Amino acid sequence: MKNKTSVALLAAVLIASLTAAVAQAAPVEKRTSLLGGDVKNVQTKKLSTDMATAPGKVLRIDRSQAHLSISTWDKNQISAEAIVEVGDTDSDFIKEFLDNTKMTIEDEAAGLVLKLTSPMDWDRRGSDAFQKIGRALRSGRWELSYAARVEIRVPASQSLNVDNHFGNVAVRGVTGRIGLRNESGEVRVDSCGGDLKIDNSFATVWVVDFKGPIDVRSQSGLVHAENIAGKTDIRNSFKDVQFEKIGGPLTVTSESAGILGSNVAGDCLITSSFKTIDVRGVRGRLEIKGGSSAVTADDVALDAVIASSFKPVKVTNVKGSLRVTSESAGVTAEDIGGDAAIKSSFQAISAARIHGRLTVDGQSSAVTVRDVDKDVDIKSSFKEVTITGVGGSLEVRSESAKVTATDVKKGATIYTSFNGIEAKRIGGDLKVEGESSSVLAEEIGGAANIKNSFKNVVIRGTSGSITVTGESSGVEIEAIKALPVGSSIDVKTSFKPIQITLPAGTEIQGTAQTSFGKIISDIPVLLKDTGSFGGRAVNFSGGKNSVTLRLESSANITIIKK
Repeated sequence: MKNKTSVALLAAVLIASLTAAVAQAAPVEKRTSLLGGDVKNVQTKKLSTDMATAPGKVLRIDRSQAHLSISTWDKNQISAEAIVEVGDTDSDFIKEFLDNTKMTIEDEAAGLVLKLTSPMDWDRRGSDAFQKIGRALRSGRWELSYAARVEIRVPASQSLNVDNHFGNVAVRGVTGRIGLRNESGEVRVDSCGGDLKIDNSFATVWVVDFKGPIDVRSQSGLVHAENIAGKTDIRNSFKDVQFEKIGGPLTVTSESAGILGSNVAGDCLITSSFKTIDVRGVRGRLEIKGGSSAVTADDVALDAVIASSFKPVKVTNVKGSLRVTSESAGVTAEDIGGDAAIKSSFQAISAARIHGRLTVDGQSSAVTVRDVDKDVDIKSSFKEVTITGVGGSLEVRSESAKVTATDVKKGATIYTSFNGIEAKRIGGDLKVEGESSSVLAEEIGGAANIKNSFKNVVIRGTSGSITVTGESSGVEIEAIKALPVGSSIDVKTSFKPIQITLPAGTEIQGTAQTSFGKIISDIPVLLKDTGSFGGRAVNFSGGKNSVTLRLESSANITIIKK
């Protein structure tokens, strides 16, 4: 720690203003200097003081500028030993400076106060001359290098209130209430307990093995918290936050900082921006707010809520429900125990092994869904939608996107345009609306209701009624598995042919008519008077349990019976 200033006053003025010396400067020792090897004319002074303390008293360290090391012993006494080094100016100046550097422990209302004072503090107290000297030293108008280290020993149960600047602070083994305010120096708290509050800036904060709640504020400083047995609250900015083994709820509020951590026993709330957020092993509820942050979350015992934008989001192994709200970001969700709701745009969305209901809102997003136990509801546009394995019903509302749906246990409803639709192995009814979309429907367990235009419709392996409303669409129906009593096949299109292959033994009733094509039938027909229609029309006359057939096109109609 250095405080450098340029010469502004004559040394004689300083010497005349200084008070009488209370301690002589020690000669330079042959050891590593606190100031470093490039500082000249270094002189050192050692100070020590002690005072008895008692349970319930607070040790306050008042506005120090030093490296502080606080540890414990088995005495009801506070002991402090300091080394002060000064250099980079003339020897007489340094001697007078050290002569006026003191360390004291005094009684006050709440307990004890430890002070390390030097001429740099004179701008706060004393005569006008002293204040001018202090301000000159502190502002840089006097050239001076200064450093101090204080080692303090306290009873383990001692409470602390520390105000320090421009030095590192280390505390070990203390179990009282601990308040640390520091600026431009590292803070490390190790193997302590009780209650901890830290306010630091521009340097790292480490808290390891703390038995109790902690509250950390660190402006522009990295924060590392590990093995904390209590509630943890961290606020920082511009530097990473790291955590591991948090024994209670955790809140991290940050800005432009990466967040990396694991093993939180309670709920976990993370807020940051512009950097990666990676959280694993939360035994409570997880909430992440990450503006422009890549987010990874894994192994959450309860619900997870993620809000982010512009960077990928990956969430895995959530035993509760999941909600992801993002923008212009890829999203991956896997192994979710409850319902999942995902919203994003312009990047791919993937969801797999969802054990509840799934809702996806993906504007201009490719969507891939696999193995969902309950219902699936998808809204998307312009990119392909692929669904495989739905334990409930399926609804897809898309635009200008290809849609493929396979292995849906219940019914499926699909809307899209300008790209193909494929639906295979649908357990219930199938409803499709596809503007300028081809349609392939295979192995449909219930009724099939299809509306499209300008592209072909192929239907195979159905087990219920079939309705097709097409515009300029060719229609082919074959390999029908079953036509229950009372079911119907109703197909209407224009300018393209209709071809139907009926199972052997099927009895039908109804009509077929075409305006410009032919009617070709393996089943006996009765010619029908078309009147002003001017085309061709036939009737089918079946028995009591006949299937109703209604076919209409302006092109050929072919009816094949196996």
